Amino acid sequence: MRDCSSLRTLAALLAFTAPALAQSTPPACPGITPSTKPRPTAQQIRSIAEADAADPTIILAHEPLENFGAIRYRIADYADCTGGGGCYWADLDAQYTRAQAALKLALESHKPAGRPALVLDIDETTLSSYCEMQKEDYGYVKPMFESWIVSPAASIPIPGTLRLYKQARAAGVAVFFITGRPDEQRTATATNLKTAGFDSWAGLSLRVAAQKTMSASEYKSQERQKILDAGYTIVMNVGDQWSDLDGTARAAINVKLPNPFYYLP
Repeated sequence: MRDCSSLRTLAALLAFTAPALAQSTPPACPGITPSTKPRPTAQQIRSIAEADAADPTIILAHEPLENFGAIRYRIADYADCTGGGGCYWADLDAQYTRAQAALKLALESHKPAGRPALVLDIDETTLSSYCEMQKEDYGYVKPMFESWIVSPAASIPIPGTLRLYKQARAAGVAVFFITGRPDEQRTATATNLKTAGFDSWAGLSLRVAAQKTMSASEYKSQERQKILDAGYTIVMNVGDQWSDLDGTARAAINVKLPNPFYYLP
């Protein structure tokens, strides 16, 4: 871009915009019946701990870490938009609305030095793993997850991504997907992207050979450099992990999506 710093300032200003929300509820998960059993709230869990801590008959343990089960209750409430702790889907959609506004202004106010490109991550950025994570109780059961991710069930689109994708395509912006998935999952990944409504792209990158042992940041930097070397200017990069955005060959505007479910360095 001719003036990347001004675009980053624009993105920072848009972060304070309160957009109209298009999604505030989770998607339906086929074959999964939502539990009607109420989960204990964070306040209830704290109250129990405080009451027991005051009981002189209890010898207390040193517990420097928050209980993982209690954290999972909060994650489930946030993902299901229940319990008063916020709504993941509303926060996710709000960020995509900001991204759409930023892309529109960037394209209107700055002529890219090269062909404009949009880079999208896939998992929790383009396609949602919500239903499988719910089934696995927000843990990670590798055999279950790896079987699911190449199945037709793994084609749940994130609505905000689809809006941004269509906006970019209509504006003549090339779309590139860069995912940390291994190349062995390419066919299933491409099929699920098309099923979800992402019917074409300029590039789809999955890890091959030595990339499988790289950090996510190093691998994605390498793939973004290939896009720049092909004559594109990366106007925007969207991901749910910091490692989707960090490193070299960075975009003019980087959009960090919420993800309380997992962390990838």
